[in-house]
Amino acid sequence: MESIEKELFNKIKQNDQAALEKLHRQYYQALCTFSCNYVKSVHAAEEVVSDVFLNLWLKRNSIHIKSSIKSYLYTSVRNQSINYRNTQKQTFEEIEDNCFECESSDQHADAKVNYTETLHLVEKIIRELPPQRQTIFRLNRIDGLKYKEIAEILSISVNTVQKQMTEAIKHISKYYSHKILVLFSFIK
Repeated sequence: MESIEKELFNKIKQNDQAALEKLHRQYYQALCTFSCNYVKSVHAAEEVVSDVFLNLWLKRNSIHIKSSIKSYLYTSVRNQSINYRNTQKQTFEEIEDNCFECESSDQHADAKVNYTETLHLVEKIIRELPPQRQTIFRLNRIDGLKYKEIAEILSISVNTVQKQMTEAIKHISKYYSHKILVLFSFIK
């Protein structure tokens, strides 16, 4: 575990709610986006992530994290999302168009529209990927996780992660547009 994360987790174990809040602020949005890939609803994803942080707090004295807290959180959200999806007896609400929201309040109206259009195009390209490849791509390029961390979270080999990323990049490169390539380079 990285020293900053380890220090935060140790503070949480000592009943420091501010440390939990800091961890929550740091990972909440990315974890919601990740969960949304499984539960297909922003509201359900928020519920899942909130449950993970609640469980982290309630079980803080009995949890032993061997890898990083980031990997632990992503693995917990993945498992909780799958459990949520499997226990839903009713059909899902209509899938929301986009779980990924971007706020850019300081941009001019034209630039904001252009940015939004490009972002929707990028999201469309990513959604064309098979589900596992999509998840791996998002974890690497959007959430900044390393191949090894992704492999641990998804319980697959690092080699599989690498192959899936190669295929994702091949797919994306079909959309050879300078605008898209620039945006993908900033995502990482």
